[in-house]
Amino acid sequence: MEETTWRPVRGTRVSEEVIEQIREAFFGGLQPGDWLGTETELAERFGVSRITIRDAVRTLEARGIVDVKVGARGGLRIAEADQDRFIDALAVQLHLLGVTFTEVIEAQCAIEPLTASMAARQATDEQLRRVAATITAANEVIGDPAAFTERSLDFHIAVAEASGNRALHATLIAFTTVQKPKMAPRANERRARRVVKIHEEIYQAIADGDEERARTLMDDHVRSVRREHPETPLL
Repeated sequence: MEETTWRPVRGTRVSEEVIEQIREAFFGGLQPGDWLGTETELAERFGVSRITIRDAVRTLEARGIVDVKVGARGGLRIAEADQDRFIDALAVQLHLLGVTFTEVIEAQCAIEPLTASMAARQATDEQLRRVAATITAANEVIGDPAAFTERSLDFHIAVAEASGNRALHATLIAFTTVQKPKMAPRANERRARRVVKIHEEIYQAIADGDEERARTLMDDHVRSVRREHPETPLL
């Protein structure tokens, strides 16, 4: 790793400037585990006090950019990736923004046909087994609307995972987190069996590697659910 050159900080917003420089370096190519230095070293390089560095580090750590190790061999490194942290942060911000249930569903309608198509192109055998397992699990709880809704949502998340796109997969999980408190499961047995059949057809298209059919089936599925039950979650 090429050593990052820090610019001395001047002015009244020194802590914010330290944060901005490290953030720029992070997005400019720093990788998980890259060494930034000790608190004392950073204070010297930035030309600020250790208290200023501590203030900046607290913010950077809260944002998930750096990890801090204390002790004789302590210091700062770029943090390791944490998908769960990203999902939770996205879900929290969506809630704080007041994003509506309808907005979340509209976003899902844009994302899910794509994840189905991508899954048909590149899903692994293990990912296909996980998608199939969600259908089996949903079929076993058809008489329980709440449990059926949970298992059906698992199908959509499993398809997103099988797409191989971590950004889409994580985003869909965050959307589901925002949805759940607003759900009113109403899947009677007739509708539940129809949903299972649709999921089986989508799964088969994915397993067959038929990208266009997988995309079309998922698109039809999510749009039909919106038309029939605009106030309920996608199943």
